Amino acid sequence: MSQPGGHRRRPGTLGPPVRSIRPFRSSEQYLEAMKEDLAEWLRDLYGLDIDAANFLQVLETGLVLCRHANAVTEAALAFLAEAPARAQRIPMPRAGVRCNGAAQPGTFQARDNVSNFIQWCRKEMGIQEVLMFETEDLVLRKNVKNVVLCLLELGRRAWRFGVAAPTLVQLEEEIDQELRTELAPALPLPQPRPDGAEPGEPLHVPSAVPHGQGV
Repeated sequence: MSQPGGHRRRPGTLGPPVRSIRPFRSSEQYLEAMKEDLAEWLRDLYGLDIDAANFLQVLETGLVLCRHANAVTEAALAFLAEAPARAQRIPMPRAGVRCNGAAQPGTFQARDNVSNFIQWCRKEMGIQEVLMFETEDLVLRKNVKNVVLCLLELGRRAWRFGVAAPTLVQLEEEIDQELRTELAPALPLPQPRPDGAEPGEPLHVPSAVPHGQGV
């Protein structure tokens, strides 16, 4: 599989171990840990000088956000070309985002970049409103938590078609896989369908069933 911009992950690889959420004594401490993880992720992807301390300052012009949106779109289109059948089952972007590369912090151009990224997350990635943030949440630091949650959800969705994800997202997937493996022997085998169809296929309704009656 091609790797546009170097942002595709190798299948089955995970990032470094991440700390459990249990040692954190407050939601603020956990928020800082998530910012640290996201900063490391963006630093690895784009070679940025970013950490938890300057995380919001680096993002506030919207340049990094738009750059990542376009990289995700590029990866999605490559995945669509390589695996069209699988791609049809995964919500993915078909268009990138417009960005003003000369934007400076606090300017209208910076706010416009951030707004374009937000609209892209809603329209192209289908991120739920509860996980979205508004321009002022980042620029004026009104709701840092939702900025972090939105980026984590974006990482979670884009990982499905090969974009490197934050360590927290990779850890979630590792835990889910372990649970599926542990529970698999205890799950009941699919039972034969009364109409002979394979499990998961729609049940065939005979034409003799009177209109208005259930199956």
